[in-house]
Amino acid sequence: MFPKNVIQHLRMRHLGTASQNTVLFHRLDDLIERLNAKGIPLVLLKGAHLAEFVYEDIALRPMSDLDILVREEHLSRVVQTAFDAGYRFFFDENPEKAKFSRDYDYCIAPEFRHFQLLEHPETKSLLEIHCFIADKDSSFEIPPAELWRNAQPAMFHNRPVFLLSPEDLIIHLCLHAAYDHLFEFGLSALCDIAIAVKHYGEILDWEEIRRRSNRWRTRQCLQLSLHFTKKLLGAEIPDGVFDNFHIDDMVDIAEERIFKIHTPAPLHPHYLKWRNLKGWREKIRYMVKVMLPDRDFMVNRYMEPKNSRLLFGRYLLRFFQGAQGVYDIAKAILSDSQYGSRLRRGDDDFRLREWLIKS
Repeated sequence: MFPKNVIQHLRMRHLGTASQNTVLFHRLDDLIERLNAKGIPLVLLKGAHLAEFVYEDIALRPMSDLDILVREEHLSRVVQTAFDAGYRFFFDENPEKAKFSRDYDYCIAPEFRHFQLLEHPETKSLLEIHCFIADKDSSFEIPPAELWRNAQPAMFHNRPVFLLSPEDLIIHLCLHAAYDHLFEFGLSALCDIAIAVKHYGEILDWEEIRRRSNRWRTRQCLQLSLHFTKKLLGAEIPDGVFDNFHIDDMVDIAEERIFKIHTPAPLHPHYLKWRNLKGWREKIRYMVKVMLPDRDFMVNRYMEPKNSRLLFGRYLLRFFQGAQGVYDIAKAILSDSQYGSRLRRGDDDFRLREWLIKS
């Protein structure tokens, strides 16, 4: 028997998840209806797919936001539809100002895989609009057209949507657990994979998963995530998936991350990448790129109109933010008692991420 306080805690978590997901799904229903009316298809990603179609109980799978995949040529219309539904930019300093596609560059910057985070102010529901499932400039080669070609039609609350194919879902969940979050979600991300493997069972084409993952350069993410899912959760995954997979110190670092609950936050990723570059020429080039990115990046990062003169001020803001970052790092070096452990954690994160893209 479990202690009564543990049962009560689990019951409250269950009810809390049911309540939160009900609100999120209400917003998703509305958005799907609006997009369907315009003839714009969408693919449900991650939580919405898993909670409704894999766990088959929205109270069993916590969600913090909604993730949808749309075609890149539809992005501007989808964003405007989201605005019409009440969403606004999460980081917007002037949410009341109308933002029309003729003034703003509604695209996804190379450093990201989804559009700017949106929030519904009434319910605080968050929305991520994806056109890709990996950063545009990453080493992964996942053609959106292939995802759409493999996508399967489904009905979400009597409204037509698409879902990633079971094979693409497994690859995406492994990529999300390993590369996107470096296993910081612990066993919960692996549980998604295990439940998906169990749900789709014999219809999963493991040989196709291997071929597709090799072609998309996600093999390291796939094998490492599936290794932990099989080892820790007993998922039924064929041994052939792990051909040419070797246990080394990177695997140990990843496993340590799964079980570490309290660890010092690593230093800023720009600093960690900079210090791991070889030679001062590369370091200087990287600093210039970070401090003076191209106009397209600035337009998307600071949500300014395409031809706005305010972008010059944003460059000045970025310079002062960079100076503040340098000051914070120097302060940590001189006075932070956890600097050494934060630096080791950051270096391990950097090494692990670099290892994951070597597929």
